[in-house]
Amino acid sequence: MKQKKCLIAGLPDAGKSTFLGALWYVINNDNKRSGYALKASENNLPENVEQLSTLSQKWMKVEDMERTSLDVTSNISFNLTSSGGGEDIVLNVPDFKGESIRQVITHNQPKEFDEWVESSDTLLYLVSEVRPDRFADDYELDEDEQEAETQQVHKGSMPDFDIKKMQQCAQNMLILRYLATHKHFSKVVICLTAWDKVEEEQTEMTPEDYLREESPAFYNFIRYHFPRLTFFGLSAQGAEYEYESYEGEDGNEHKRVTGACRKKLQTATSKGERAFVVVGNVKSNDITLPIAELLK
Repeated sequence: MKQKKCLIAGLPDAGKSTFLGALWYVINNDNKRSGYALKASENNLPENVEQLSTLSQKWMKVEDMERTSLDVTSNISFNLTSSGGGEDIVLNVPDFKGESIRQVITHNQPKEFDEWVESSDTLLYLVSEVRPDRFADDYELDEDEQEAETQQVHKGSMPDFDIKKMQQCAQNMLILRYLATHKHFSKVVICLTAWDKVEEEQTEMTPEDYLREESPAFYNFIRYHFPRLTFFGLSAQGAEYEYESYEGEDGNEHKRVTGACRKKLQTATSKGERAFVVVGNVKSNDITLPIAELLK
């Protein structure tokens, strides 16, 4: 059987772990539901099923995802197949320590990342923030900040470069440019994550229109570098989590998802109506659709 390989990537806060948790739950628990474009393949035997199961359980229990703590690839790879038969698609998910993918910007990324890129045919890229931030010069400095800046100027020194302080749009453009120049992907899907928050602001614009409206430069950049492209809105959580504070056994204040929020989302989970995607003006709870698009 023919196979395509899909690279799933994005900045650390793009929602990759949440999407994987939701996807793993869906393909293992919702296979009897009709209308899903993809299902678990008979060859679906990932080496690290324990990690995927952990993400799935956290998603199902409405718990926050923890970022990877090891600076090595987790080697997540599993297969999906079309519900109507046909070729499999192998999902390759390089999962590095939080900030490692940003090292692509300085060309200091782990060599394993380039190996994942080279072995992939298609790309699913997750973006969590499309609006350009204000520049530092747009803000007025307080007295301490002005003094520190004055002293730095007198010393003739420049502050150390910090990738994390770059606008997310700029970070994503540099990473996507690197991917585009190092690999020709036959098909690309861009998922704008946390789409439930976008829906609270507006309900009429498509994901593509929303990106074009909120960040024209980012939109034109993507369109120029990836001609064969589809935009999706994605809400893997299903809704913004609501939190409450509590005092832990250590005496410190912690936060947790409220009982009402957890009950609401777990009810939606049981009905198969929690996570959803939007393509064009069509909304669907079939979160396999962005991946199925890569098989077309």
